Amino acid sequence: MDHEEQIKQLREQVPVGLRHAALLLEKAGGDVMVARQLFIQEAEAIVFGKTAAPRELVLSLLEQHHYDIPRTLNAIEAELYTVTERILRKIKNNPEAAIGKIALAVEAATPLHRNYWLPLDTMVLPNGSQHSFMVVYEWLSYEDYEGFDIALYFHRELVSTTLRERLSCPGAATAILDGDAAAFSLHRESVIRQLYQLVVSNISQFP
Repeated sequence: MDHEEQIKQLREQVPVGLRHAALLLEKAGGDVMVARQLFIQEAEAIVFGKTAAPRELVLSLLEQHHYDIPRTLNAIEAELYTVTERILRKIKNNPEAAIGKIALAVEAATPLHRNYWLPLDTMVLPNGSQHSFMVVYEWLSYEDYEGFDIALYFHRELVSTTLRERLSCPGAATAILDGDAAAFSLHRESVIRQLYQLVVSNISQFP
């Protein structure tokens, strides 16, 4: 069997690049099965270095995903963490980006039906934490898109009550009730942080 055929056979069995395949075959003395085992050992070492998941789970998922490392790591994450937990693990230093992803996850998991904007007063969610989160997040999105003055006509009382009673943001709630755009802008980042904290503190109540 010539070298090109060996590389072809190896690449049919494991997801290895041309150069890497050649190096493995060189180490294996041209034995495709030995080269395959070397690749598997390398893949196992890489994945074990990136996760603290149980050994049995790692080996099972590696085999299931044909030793494709990125797919295996994604599968491990999916086994060990919920969607929301994975978002928080991936987006650690940007609360606004994280809550945006979490809102999409909540909407998909429920699922929620919208006519462009969600019906905040009639939508049904599995628990109060998700409901409060979506009420405030959707209002923030509306305010960002339409502007503060228009947003005052979008479930103003509900959003203000939720901000005050569920997110401990009385300043933002008062600013909305008073129609004070300047005051609200001072509290907006605090609202985002409180939304993020609502998720962190009630992680088991999110998808």
